[in-house]
Parts: sequence; C-alpha cells; structure tokens
Amino acid sequence: MNRHLLPAVTCLALLGGGAAHANGAWSEFPAGGVVFKQDKDISILREDLEIGLDEIRVRYVFSSFAAEALERTIGFPLAKVPLDDSPDNFDDRSRAPDGEDPRNYMAFEVSVDGAPAAPTLHEYAWLGEVNVTARLGELGVPVFARDPEAFEKLAQLPEATVRALTEEKLAVADGGWLVPQWHYQAVYEWTQSFKPGWTEVEVSYKPLFGSDYGPEPYLESGSKSAGYCYDNATRQMLAGLSSFPEPFTVGYVLKTAGNWNGPIGTFNLRIKAGEGFARFCVPEGLRAVGDGESWVAEDFVPRSDLAIVFFGGAGDP
Repeated sequence: MNRHLLPAVTCLALLGGGAAHANGAWSEFPAGGVVFKQDKDISILREDLEIGLDEIRVRYVFSSFAAEALERTIGFPLAKVPLDDSPDNFDDRSRAPDGEDPRNYMAFEVSVDGAPAAPTLHEYAWLGEVNVTARLGELGVPVFARDPEAFEKLAQLPEATVRALTEEKLAVADGGWLVPQWHYQAVYEWTQSFKPGWTEVEVSYKPLFGSDYGPEPYLESGSKSAGYCYDNATRQMLAGLSSFPEPFTVGYVLKTAGNWNGPIGTFNLRIKAGEGFARFCVPEGLRAVGDGESWVAEDFVPRSDLAIVFFGGAGDP
C-alpha cells in the first residue's frame, strides 16, 4: 500500500491501496442526473441516457414555458467516496484525468447548448448519513485530504484536534497513523439560464462501477443477483458460455428527473455493453426498441433507480 509519510500523531494518514480490480472487490458508487428545486415553468422535453462501463452520458432538452429567461441553480452530485484504507478508497477509485483537478474524480463535464460550462465545486464530508463538513471545518481539518496543501495543514494539527477526531469517530488509530472515516463528496453547481423554448444540457462522467472476487455472486442463484431481473435470454446466454466473464455493476440515480414539472416527454435509454452483455430490471413504462440495447418511453415518470450488471471485460478505473 502507498502511504503518505507525515508526522504520525499530528496528522491524518491517508492510506492508498493497490488496484483491487483484478484480484479483489470494489463497491459500486451510484451517481445520477442533475438536480434542483421543482419548477412549475420548466419541464424535460427529452432525455437521452447512455450507460456504459467507461462513460455515462445524458442529454436533456428542457422546455421553459415562462415569457422571459429564468435563472436557476442546477447541481450534479458525484458519488461519495471513502478516504480510508479500504479497496474502495479515493486513490484507487479516482478517475480524474492526469493533470486535472483530483476533486473531479469522476471526470464530470457539462455543456449548455453545445458550449462547455464552468461549474462551481462544493465539497462535503459524510460520516454515514451525517454531514460532518462543518465539524471538520471547526477542527481545522480539510474535507479533501489528498493534496500537498492538505498534507501540510494536517501535519500541524494539535494533539487536542487529533483526540477529538478519534473520539468522534471521524478517524481511527492504526498504529502510528490516523485513518479518516468520512466519505468525500464533490457537488458541482452552475447557474443556468433557461430562455423561453428549448435549452439543451449535456452531462458526462466516468462511473465508479462495482466488481467482486468472481462471477458467482452475480449468477442467477448468487447472493448479489437479486434486483437484476434475469430472464430466459440471460439464462441461455450464461448457459452457453464455457467460462463466465467477470461481472461489473453500475448504478444510476434516475429518480432525480422527477423534480421537474410533469413527466419526461420522451425518455431514451441505451445500455452500452460492448462485446459483453448486460442485464437489469427495466423500469415500468419503458419498452425495448431496435438492437436490444435501447428502450424508450413517452410521458415517463421515473419511480426507481437503475441497477445494471455487465458481463464482460472492463478497463481499470
């Protein structure tokens, strides 16, 4: 494991790990679509969602019924990622491009009407379901503890702060190290002008998919197979294989689209399985079209999120 060598008592030691992709397990960390407060004047005319192991891309066509342009703040929350020494820790799971801000660990990008947008970054710390961002601020502890500036600040923490971190279970002692127990989350926000008529917003990011030690948990009788809706075609496909391909899971928070006015006019879903194949429970209202990788619905109201298992190879995150 990679260790950031800092003074042991007066800092939070951040333990990295070797990639778990080939010989271990990773947890899936779902993210999802854009969110903001419900607005009676704005609806989703069309949503095109493509989900693959290497990228998730979603295109929205919004329709504003207002007589003049409306300014609204839109947010996109990335998944919460642990900073501890587990196989899921930030260093192993970050998918930020080389040389880019490591806080953008899912390579998030957004464009509006074809032009790149410049969202504002907000950072949060979560201990379970509790937002501990303010508490870390009170203690002088950086929420994102993964860059040289943070390391320097952590190295200067007084012993009383270290004691508070351990007593409040924000960190645990591991020999001469303290290991953070909170999850880090980046949330990107931007101010969006919705002119009367149509506005197109396109979002892309690299998902943090899940994997296991082998395929058995995701086969039909496996402990993790529930919720993927195996059908006869899946059974026949698996039965015809001489060896089982490695499974990978991707989650997508679909229900956030329900915050807009009315149903989604047209919703298109494409699951890009590449050379492998994928299985998931098709949300109510969607019907299969075309190549077996696409589904469509009109006046769609998302009432469930997506859980997809891909059988086939994947790149290292």
